[in-house]
Amino acid sequence: MPVTEWKKILFAATAPALIVAASAFAEPQAAGLSKEFIGPAGGFTQVVTSTSQGVKTIYVSGQVGQGDDFVAHVDSAFAGVVRRLESAGATPADVVKIRIYVKDFDPETYGVIADARRRTFVEGRWPASTMVGVQSLFVEQLQVEIEAIAVIEDPAAGGAVLQREFVGPSSGFSRVVTVTSGGVKTIWVSGQVAQGDDLAAQSASVFEALARNLESVGASLADVVKTNTYIADYKPEDRRVFGEVRTVALGSENLPSSTLIGVQALAADRFKVEVDAVAVVGEEGVEREQVERTFIDPAGGFTQVVTTESGATKTVYVSGQVGRRADDLETQAGQAYGNLRRRLEAAGASVADLVKVNFYFANYGREDARVLGPARSIHGFPEVDFPAATLIGIPSLYADGALIEIEGIAIVGR
Repeated sequence: MPVTEWKKILFAATAPALIVAASAFAEPQAAGLSKEFIGPAGGFTQVVTSTSQGVKTIYVSGQVGQGDDFVAHVDSAFAGVVRRLESAGATPADVVKIRIYVKDFDPETYGVIADARRRTFVEGRWPASTMVGVQSLFVEQLQVEIEAIAVIEDPAAGGAVLQREFVGPSSGFSRVVTVTSGGVKTIWVSGQVAQGDDLAAQSASVFEALARNLESVGASLADVVKTNTYIADYKPEDRRVFGEVRTVALGSENLPSSTLIGVQALAADRFKVEVDAVAVVGEEGVEREQVERTFIDPAGGFTQVVTTESGATKTVYVSGQVGRRADDLETQAGQAYGNLRRRLEAAGASVADLVKVNFYFANYGREDARVLGPARSIHGFPEVDFPAATLIGIPSLYADGALIEIEGIAIVGR
């Protein structure tokens, strides 16, 4: 059965069949904000765009590769990203961030990925990038999945002034990419790895690297609104070790939202931890808007929800949400969806405002995604206009017995 058919079956256990056949649809949200859902696929949408004040942000669901060998899987996954970008009026030169997930990653194959990344994106405009090895993807035969975020000027609006900066280009990616519009600068920092003999030393080195990269574009760790942390060969005690270092680096107040997962491997065997980040600041040197941040529900080392408000929109970053680890997968999925809904509501958003979600399953099996449809419906998530999505299987979540985690980004008109 083709991969796309499995996605429809597993993601859309309760979705009406008409959703699968729908075409691109632009939905007016609030004054100054519109969204478009391109390529509905039953339970998720291939591309979701959010446009405000002449700037369009494009969220591309994880694109998978196929073929006879690893090279073919890598090349076709990147080609899938390009096709999805084109459907939203964008090109590879507009991409600001990618994440690459590789099943059973072998460090010796990193060159294949790096070569394809260089060929896909435009020299001098390479995106920020994170690459991790995972246990499994949506179905067993898949080897590579790539998700992306792009930002463009909306051709229908005109008049928008959009500035991009690509800092530290190397091997097909940039260390930092910034987009500035309306006096607000959004910063994507590539996954940072570091040196050291153990997790504590590498974690400290990673935060030092994050700080240096942020400083290179006029920001600091205090401006970070979201982090994603990947720990290789994760053990439950690693959360305490990493958490202590994170507290030293970030302090104890106004902390970013966060997702932490255990992964199979990083780019090299010596790496134990990788962290990427998103930061938002006001642009220096010009008359600028005030960037309003709200930190909702501090949770010891991170914040459950962080919002940023500027212009006509509010962006909501929701930390990875989990269920009670003593329960079964179906129950945990319902709890995670319920927690996601409550976090959104606490931020003045709704489940209909989601533009991107990521699902992380511990020890994922092909049938596990069937729990998503019922859990989504129970908690009132819409059965049309689904967010873009990525689903990966990993060796472990934050603790033994945790089976599913869901993180999300929502956009709300002010």
